[in-house]
Amino acid sequence: MTVLADARAARAAGGWLLLWDIDGTLLLRASRAHAEAVWAALLEVHGLDRDALETRTGAGPKGAGMTDGQIARLLLEAAGVDAAEIDAHASRVRARTCELYAPDDLTAHLNPGVDALLAELHEREDVVQTLVTGNFEPVARRKLEAAGIGRWFDATLGGGFGSDHEVRDHLPAIARTRVGAALRDDGAPWPAERTIVIGDTPRDIACARHDGVGVIAVATGPHAVDELADADAVAEDVATLRDVLLARLDAPADRPPTGSPSTA
Repeated sequence: MTVLADARAARAAGGWLLLWDIDGTLLLRASRAHAEAVWAALLEVHGLDRDALETRTGAGPKGAGMTDGQIARLLLEAAGVDAAEIDAHASRVRARTCELYAPDDLTAHLNPGVDALLAELHEREDVVQTLVTGNFEPVARRKLEAAGIGRWFDATLGGGFGSDHEVRDHLPAIARTRVGAALRDDGAPWPAERTIVIGDTPRDIACARHDGVGVIAVATGPHAVDELADADAVAEDVATLRDVLLARLDAPADRPPTGSPSTA
């Protein structure tokens, strides 16, 4: 059965939409080539000198959970580029970043257990899986293909990406709208109460709260369990994420899909 066929079955069953983050959640420490592509695009499009930019920006923003566009803006602002200039060239920076990003084999960067979990969820008829990530979409797709898990995320279902909006809070709603348009007979957005964001940063939690959807955090990125306590549940690793997620998916229909934060 194809991913899209699985998704249609989930639609018919009134199933769950899972919105996966990438960096720190599906993949670990897999962003070097990605960061280099963003830097190179900024230098090329804005005619900046790298040594000067690094001197002005230091290590750059703490970008975990930010969109690519937001990171680029913060770097340029720190370098003294005015907002109008940033806005005028944002599409060129995005396009050039996507052209430059050419990852090596990223299979060694898979979060342990992720591929098996995605495969298990793929077999369920009540689950649709797609992405909510700050990565520009072509970057996200190439990153997952290089890691060997792109097959679990059907591009025809869309998702929410940093190329859609610079503010991450808007991405879950964009993803729900696209999946609903692809799968629902009425074309309405996928219901918020049947949607769960899965991520590793407070920004993942915040974007879920902004859209009124559920959120499960996994402490495999830069944030510890206690920093993620605002999620509906927090897992220490993918093994415990599986337990937490399956408990949520298999809860009785009359049980609320979200609840008090808990730790697994």
